[in-house]
Amino acid sequence: MTPKAARSAAAAEFVREHWMRLLAGTALFWVFFGNAGFRSLVSNWLELRRLRGEISALERDEKQLDAKLKSLRAGDGAVERAARRDLGYIKKGEIEYRFPPPGKSP
Repeated sequence: MTPKAARSAAAAEFVREHWMRLLAGTALFWVFFGNAGFRSLVSNWLELRRLRGEISALERDEKQLDAKLKSLRAGDGAVERAARRDLGYIKKGEIEYRFPPPGKSP
């Protein structure tokens, strides 16, 4: 008997002994992966995980912005600092000095 024939006979014997398991495995494979509903379920679950992560990031941002808003509402010092830093405002009579960033020559 040739090696190819021996392999073929062994495969046929395996199928005869385990045909029920092979059939059940194939059926389960097609139910789970050949079914659009299951694929849809998996994609919806992945989308849910992504959206939950996005929600938690947005909630962190909201807490930071709430803290900044409370700080700005608390007193004039925070508003003045923000106006000077973000908008470049100066008081009347003040002189603003601007220096080039380190490492860059004019």
